[in-house]
Amino acid sequence: MLDNTPGPNVVPFDSTLPSIRLVQQWIRRQQVLVMVLHHGQRLQGQLLWQDPMALALQLHEGQEPLLVQRQSIVLIHPAAVSLETVR
Repeated sequence: MLDNTPGPNVVPFDSTLPSIRLVQQWIRRQQVLVMVLHHGQRLQGQLLWQDPMALALQLHEGQEPLLVQRQSIVLIHPAAVSLETVR
């Protein structure tokens, strides 16, 4: 039998949270996003789905998505937004 109880480091997935709803909007719009990870790596692509543990980011059409662990993400923003020009 499968145990569906969350592990000690898993936050329950609450689709009423504004951040979860915004990510869902980006997925529906097929928005190109930039993800910045803790060690400074930047990834750009389209989100395919999200769950409590990870987000699936497709870097190039036709390629398999990357699974990015939520805990490794520092920032997500639309690619059209340049954070260097925002002050």
